[in-house]
Amino acid sequence: MTLAIPGFSHPPAHRFDDNRIKKISSVQSSQTMNVEKFVIAKLYIRPEATTEFRSALDTLAALTRKEPGCIAYTWYPEPGEAGAFTLIEHYRDQAGLKYHFAQPYLVDFVKKMEGWKTKDLKVYFLSASPDALQEDK
Repeated sequence: MTLAIPGFSHPPAHRFDDNRIKKISSVQSSQTMNVEKFVIAKLYIRPEATTEFRSALDTLAALTRKEPGCIAYTWYPEPGEAGAFTLIEHYRDQAGLKYHFAQPYLVDFVKKMEGWKTKDLKVYFLSASPDALQEDK
């Protein structure tokens, strides 16, 4: 599932000639790459794997926070829902998010998740510009 936070509206395109519209479209396309990205993930972990999972998640969070494109990375256990955890990630732009997804420590963590999880995780991508979510699908 993909969610978007609506961005600011732009002037109607019909006010401009064709060349002006092309320039505006080009600028808007390049700006979507520089729009902040958010990831919210909900993970479901087997009770006996919780200690190992928390330790690995602490390590992942510490490494992710050092990434050049990371603004914030936090997680917490869901109160009243045993084994459920929510991660909230905030990146400067698409490049920061791509960088994160390419890191070996994230790939390793995702592999380990297969043994810890009780069901598939839920991941939501958010951005101030719906167009900026195209690469997240």
